[in-house]
Amino acid sequence: MSGRWSVVEPQTDSRPWDPAVSVAFPRWATPVAWAITVVSLVGFAAFAATRLPAAVHGAPDFPNYYIGGERLLSGEPVYGPIGEDVRVLFGVDDYESYPADPPATVALLAPLSLLPYATAWWLFFALSAVLLVGVGYSTTREVAWSRPLAVAVGATMLVTSAGRFLLLRNHMEAILLLLLFLGWRALRRGRDFEGGAWWGFAAALKLFPAFLIVGLFAAHRTKAAKSALITGVVATGLGVTILGWDNTLTFVREVLPGSKQWYGALGNYSFLSFGTALATERLGWALAAAGAAGLTWWYWRRAETVDQVLAGGVAAMLLISPLSWLNYLVLAVPGVIVIAHRLDLRTAGGRWTLLGLAGALGFWGPIVLAERVPAVLLTFIPMYGLLASFVLVMRRAET
Repeated sequence: MSGRWSVVEPQTDSRPWDPAVSVAFPRWATPVAWAITVVSLVGFAAFAATRLPAAVHGAPDFPNYYIGGERLLSGEPVYGPIGEDVRVLFGVDDYESYPADPPATVALLAPLSLLPYATAWWLFFALSAVLLVGVGYSTTREVAWSRPLAVAVGATMLVTSAGRFLLLRNHMEAILLLLLFLGWRALRRGRDFEGGAWWGFAAALKLFPAFLIVGLFAAHRTKAAKSALITGVVATGLGVTILGWDNTLTFVREVLPGSKQWYGALGNYSFLSFGTALATERLGWALAAAGAAGLTWWYWRRAETVDQVLAGGVAAMLLISPLSWLNYLVLAVPGVIVIAHRLDLRTAGGRWTLLGLAGALGFWGPIVLAERVPAVLLTFIPMYGLLASFVLVMRRAET
């Protein structure tokens, strides 16, 4: 193979998926991919050795799942402060987090509470790490990139800012990432009922993936949209049944409104958070309303393929949701891969666009400066990356 790019016509959901179709890259791409893999794994090993031992003992946010599950299994009210429980378990004072997930998520993760805390922590950590690598690899293979590149993407998932933060906090978004991937892959292969069901389950676990159903209707994947709606309602109903009506009312009346304390927090990359951090909550709500209206309108008009439904929908839902934490950005990675597949990487513009998205969504974090406005403008680079990815993927394909 020569050193030039060789690009075949990208696969889309408009024709049957063919695993034999692949994209050929320059000869140097393979050694670069293996180098990225090695660097990522070494970096992850260093991160795990230095940061994880302390995180096991009471660092947010895994205690929310574990103690919430304990309360559910013992018949106590699930939602509410858990600072005293954390103090008794770990001797950690001033723990401010609390169970804040929908009933379906609490019910799904409750079995972890049957295990000793450290065992449950490491088990969930291992599951999340495997899912990050697996979805990164599988998404890259699904768009017909080579195995070395897929391995590199999977390894890189472990060392992105979002991936490390998710693993350090032992959050549950890797499960959500898996559900979004499974739904997308099924839809690409014409299995609409299955694909919609995966996305409906994701919506029951975290609420904001329900936005993807808008895209399914827009793309005329009505069977998938109905499947998502039915699955979401059933899974939510099961969660409500397991937790009970009192716990559910507490979630609706207290937990959801309580998220207000995080509006404007650095590391929350929503439109609402950006406006609140920049000036006031009123500006935040104005930006959120305008952004939701504009993105939904564009999404409805332009979402034609499953790739657009996924990549554009994930970017939009993270911008519109009041809470869009750093760890949520792992959900945007499949969209970046889809965009990379559509870019002409033979050109400098295509390569710089991909590098910009990877930097903004993969390797950025809060910036602390003396001046608030510059700090906010720099900290919210991931928000700009989400907006850019939405615009890029929603542009109509030229062919």
